[in-house]
Amino acid sequence: MRSIQSRLTLGLLISLLTIFMALWLLVSYSIQELAENYTASRLHHDIETLLNAIEFDQQDNLTLNQERINPIYKRPFSGHYYTIHYNQTIFRSRSLWDQKLQLQTTRPGTYTHAHQKGPDAQPLIIVSSDFSKQGKTFTISVAEDLNPLIENIQQFKNLFAFIAAIALSILLLIQILILRHGLGPLKLISNELAELEQGHINKLKSTVPTELKPVVSEINHLLNILNKRLKRSRDALSDLSHALKKPLTVLHQLSQQTNDQNSPIDSQVEEMTKLTDRILKRARLTGGIQAGTLFSFEQDLPLLLKTITTIYPHKNIEINTEINIPYPLNIDREDMLELLGNLIDNAYKWAATKIQFNITQSHNLIIKIEDDGPGCQPELLVQLAKRGVRLDEKTQGHGFGLAISADIVSDYKGNLSFHQSQTLGGFMVQIEFPSNFQ
Repeated sequence: MRSIQSRLTLGLLISLLTIFMALWLLVSYSIQELAENYTASRLHHDIETLLNAIEFDQQDNLTLNQERINPIYKRPFSGHYYTIHYNQTIFRSRSLWDQKLQLQTTRPGTYTHAHQKGPDAQPLIIVSSDFSKQGKTFTISVAEDLNPLIENIQQFKNLFAFIAAIALSILLLIQILILRHGLGPLKLISNELAELEQGHINKLKSTVPTELKPVVSEINHLLNILNKRLKRSRDALSDLSHALKKPLTVLHQLSQQTNDQNSPIDSQVEEMTKLTDRILKRARLTGGIQAGTLFSFEQDLPLLLKTITTIYPHKNIEINTEINIPYPLNIDREDMLELLGNLIDNAYKWAATKIQFNITQSHNLIIKIEDDGPGCQPELLVQLAKRGVRLDEKTQGHGFGLAISADIVSDYKGNLSFHQSQTLGGFMVQIEFPSNFQ
């Protein structure tokens, strides 16, 4: 879909072209009418001159006083012609040679204007009128070649079109500048939305034009509601986990009092304790982040490692990290914290002394987490890679939180795979995101 600016510019271009075309046609028609009317008025004067040159002898024969006739009518094909119709006789100007002008039907005292082709196919304008002199009635027709007039009018049209094109270009340029300035707030909002997505800001600025204030206000309102709901959800999970701690402890003590080592209550209490511990870890890992914040290895990974270290204070684990991605990734910070939190927590749980964290960029973005723990049997790795398998239920030790991690990676069109570490000898998790992930 085209941008608003291109749509408005196209609409203005069509409107201006329509206006300029209509104006060009109107001006062309008006100029031509004005020029022909001016030519006709000049021909009226020539008719008056011919009328004064007409005389009648004693035999009522029509004669012309050549001294009163303009010399241009004596030059052959000069573009100025006349004919005089008297009785059955036609008097032609020498310029007309043997050509004829069409006789126009007129009434005495009125003038008739017409067009016809003249010598050499010249376009002519003809003015005719009937006159009565000394009791004799006759018709005078005077014509003039319109070629010079047409050439001048065409030059004017070309000049007008050239000036109109320049004016149209200037108006479009001005309109584009006005639109860019007018749509500037939309560009600012777009930049702020990008910053909002990256977590640099938590709301849009309200210093926008009046027309955009309802949109900005509604977006900020929705962000506020989303953050409140997110906080309430995390607090509810944390409160629920803390609330379950006490009854679980009581159930565990009651189970111990029965002295039944194979009591199903004891195993169920242990599973529920693991579940509440996991929810509490997630609440501690995510913290009070804003919705829409992007994950940054440079800023967020050290805090994540520090948090997980405090969860396992009894273990002395050396973590080596190799990261060459300084920019934030295009993934939600909460999702990445939960993804890496589950995987690093799993590595911490089974590592003996070392954990290796690598992120490399070739064609795709690849994240590797390795530990020097006992690892996983090859036949179980195949089961771990199967989609839909609840890893915390199928695999003892490794697997707690891996199913959730697989779901998160799948949401971002990535791939999660499990291997035996070639460097540390333990378990390795590899995450691969497509090249357009950044």
